[in-house]
Amino acid sequence: MRFAGKTVVIVGAGSGLGAAITEGFSLEGARLVLIDRDKTALERQAIRFAGSGIICGDAAESATVEQTLDISGPVDILIHTAGIDPLSATDVPGTSLEDWQSIISVNLTSAFLFARGVLPAMIARQSGCLLFTGSIAGLKPTPREAAYAVSKAGVIQLARAIALDHARQGIRANVLCPGFLESVMLDRKRVMSESDLSKRSQAAAAIVPLAREGRYEEMSALALALCDDSVSGYITGQPIVADGGLMLA
Repeated sequence: MRFAGKTVVIVGAGSGLGAAITEGFSLEGARLVLIDRDKTALERQAIRFAGSGIICGDAAESATVEQTLDISGPVDILIHTAGIDPLSATDVPGTSLEDWQSIISVNLTSAFLFARGVLPAMIARQSGCLLFTGSIAGLKPTPREAAYAVSKAGVIQLARAIALDHARQGIRANVLCPGFLESVMLDRKRVMSESDLSKRSQAAAAIVPLAREGRYEEMSALALALCDDSVSGYITGQPIVADGGLMLA
């Protein structure tokens, strides 16, 4: 098993891509510490992945990071998948200050806080890997998602800064940048009807060159590869695009 003996912290582990990545690392023998603000989702994960550390809290709060580190000890791999993209946040004039601050807090500030929390021990041990979930929106803005695009561009630059500053200390940092995935993020899913979700899938199939949405299992396999030094040990500071060719269209 590739990650036996490794401590892996996964932020946003309760659902969606975070849950899929959690399963992937579990199957590869990692010791898991799972963070999410959705208590019900975390309780499900605790049943599925017995023995994992479970932290229910706001990832954008320093107290949540401190609680995580108390349980985890030195972290070998940090996976940050926490993110929101509320439908109420559109272009700049159409985005409230409340939505702007919430998106930046969840998507970017929480990534910074967890990186700041795990890096000192990684530096001391001269090894470590950080993988953030970005989006192609952080590379090429999508219409009427100004705050989300800015937050994901920030995540990409955060990873690049970490990669540059700490490469000589044996630390790698990269960003997984998906396009359309098989489901929307939980905050959107809660307010979208089944018809809305179906129309989204059809729209994705029409505009993505590979004619389908990405699957969580594909993203999970890619995340594991990016954290495996034997496979990706020479890759750092990179936004890895997995979008079915959408940015080519």
